[in-house]
Amino acid sequence: MEAPKPKEPSVPNPAFSDQSGRRSACPEAGAAARLALDETELAARWGLSVKTLRRWRQEQLGPVFLKLGARVTYLLPEIEAFERRVSRHSTFARAYQ
Repeated sequence: MEAPKPKEPSVPNPAFSDQSGRRSACPEAGAAARLALDETELAARWGLSVKTLRRWRQEQLGPVFLKLGARVTYLLPEIEAFERRVSRHSTFARAYQ
């Protein structure tokens, strides 16, 4: 006879709410399931300020973004494409042409 398995503790799903308490439409948890980052998450990923990303959007320098109402998001494939476009092997090469 097998011993009953202990119940795993119930962990709240962080994908359903962010730090501000707003509910998210995406029920999948984890970075692998994410399709987009908001400007705060992208700024943290790149070590930039949110203000820099806003200036880049105004000057059309950064990655392609989506704007729905006041919410700005960046799709992960667009972020990765931008990272490939601006990556360089030497500081001699220009990032923006």
